[in-house]
Amino acid sequence: MADDELETEFEGMTQAVIDTVSRDSFAHLKSHLSWLCKLRLEQGVRLADIMAVFDLYEKSLKDAMSSFLRDDLVTLNSLRREIDALLDRARVYVTDYFFVLYEETVFKQLEQLRIINEISTRLVSSLDLDRVLNFIVKNALRLFKANCGSVSLISNGGDFVTKAAHGWKAKGSPRLIAQCALPAPDMLIATSRDADGSCLKDVIGLEGLEIIILLKLRVETRVIGLLAIGFHALRKFTPADQRVLLTFANHAAIAVHNAQMYGHTDRKLQERIQEASILLEQNRALLHSMREGVIAIDAAGTVTLANQEAVRLLGRTGDPVGRHINEIIADSRLPAVVVSRTAEYDREHKLGDTVVITNRVPVIVNGEVIGAIATFRDKQDVKHMAEELIGVKNLLESMRAQSHEFINKLHAISGLIQMEQYDKVVELVQQIYEAKQELIGFIVQRIRDKATAGLLLGKVSQASEKGVTLRIAPRSRLAKLPDQFSSAAMVTVLGNLIANAMEAVVDQAVDRRFIEVRIAQGKKYLNIVVADRGCGIPRSIIRQVFKRGFSTKQGNRGIGLALVRQEVEASGGKVAVHSRENQGSTFAVKIPVKRGE
Repeated sequence: MADDELETEFEGMTQAVIDTVSRDSFAHLKSHLSWLCKLRLEQGVRLADIMAVFDLYEKSLKDAMSSFLRDDLVTLNSLRREIDALLDRARVYVTDYFFVLYEETVFKQLEQLRIINEISTRLVSSLDLDRVLNFIVKNALRLFKANCGSVSLISNGGDFVTKAAHGWKAKGSPRLIAQCALPAPDMLIATSRDADGSCLKDVIGLEGLEIIILLKLRVETRVIGLLAIGFHALRKFTPADQRVLLTFANHAAIAVHNAQMYGHTDRKLQERIQEASILLEQNRALLHSMREGVIAIDAAGTVTLANQEAVRLLGRTGDPVGRHINEIIADSRLPAVVVSRTAEYDREHKLGDTVVITNRVPVIVNGEVIGAIATFRDKQDVKHMAEELIGVKNLLESMRAQSHEFINKLHAISGLIQMEQYDKVVELVQQIYEAKQELIGFIVQRIRDKATAGLLLGKVSQASEKGVTLRIAPRSRLAKLPDQFSSAAMVTVLGNLIANAMEAVVDQAVDRRFIEVRIAQGKKYLNIVVADRGCGIPRSIIRQVFKRGFSTKQGNRGIGLALVRQEVEASGGKVAVHSRENQGSTFAVKIPVKRGE
């Protein structure tokens, strides 16, 4: 990011922070952060880069505060605590909101692709021109969330004539658009702000629109029609949105052309084959852009389709199309799906050294099975996504606990101030500062992995909030995680073990609400131990605690310890548990510093 752009962003953030603090309302900062997240997502900026800029801003702000208030330490410390709490809350909001925006974007793109595929299937199978035109308009409104739309076709005289329209306030608006659209480019996006002097100005004013989009329906070099859609609200169309618009227009043009050709099938057969080829190539491009491997067979077991991701996961260089599936994947189960006519979902399957998650579905046409399709994705991709989500969840829970703890202390300080017990305020602030600094200093000095240190700080606060003492052994030390054991894996393992221990002690007597965490890094192994004084694990079920889905508690449980074992074993390590009923449990993890030791 350029210095002037960074300066502008810091100025905007500072103003939002000032408004939030002065008016005691998070809404000002929330509004600014929402705008910033949307902007950065449109620019393709990652969450990690946003957080890096956020950290830089926090450092710059605190440096400025320290310089300005160096002679007033009480005010400086008070403002620091207030800013810390505010920025912690802002980080949580940015993380949550960014993931919401990202999820909405992905779902939107998937839904658009699904609708276009559905529209393509319907359009190319219909040769009734009126039905095709109305179908195009209605689905353009549905796909792009527009308020009104129309389709016009080229007449023998070379003018656009409106044939289908929906949602317009004035009947003459589509005709007015058609009259002035001939010189327009293949795609025109006109807004109320830039329509002055254009032929669309009257329509925008009459209909109360903010945007009108014109898409010419073109077959090869010949324009055969015009699709117009209008929007009451102003919105931004990214390059990806514009590509979807053009793709929709291409599909609509092919459908209109096919319908116009009905009755002339014999004379125009070759042209229709060409048009079908274009549609096939578009669908093939879409197929090869998928992140999942896709392979299809006919009823005899011959491979009829395989996308690029499937070829990559199969580890082959040649084209598998035309060969029998058993030559490509010996135990694919696709022939069995053809016979059974029953789909199989989310099954693990091994392709060479790669484990994939696969779905197998029979293809049924007119009640007859004509083949089967399998989609599959590398299990590691799914696993890494789960690791990241679990790690983020653990860190967010820890951050929320710290925020809650800080708010409670602020309430105590507020009460003392109202009682005019200023000496007590200073004493309490000093105690809080010293206790927190001692813990932070210890963890930062002994635990050098930032994600692990952050998790421990948060878990201490979370435990305190629940009335549980979480002690980190004084001799704990972590200089560097083993290469095969990532920070996300460490957060998953340690976070789940501590969470499990807290559940075990939270209902015990006060003197038994105790957990100890020991992290020791030796020359050959990284040792992680989490011990509690909880209810313990009965001898009869201790061998089952690491099985996925097994739990002695109600609800959606039985996943945490299974993930712990999965991460530890994937890193070449071991996990063991020693437990006695009504005395407590100790979980010990041993990770080799180098894989294979």
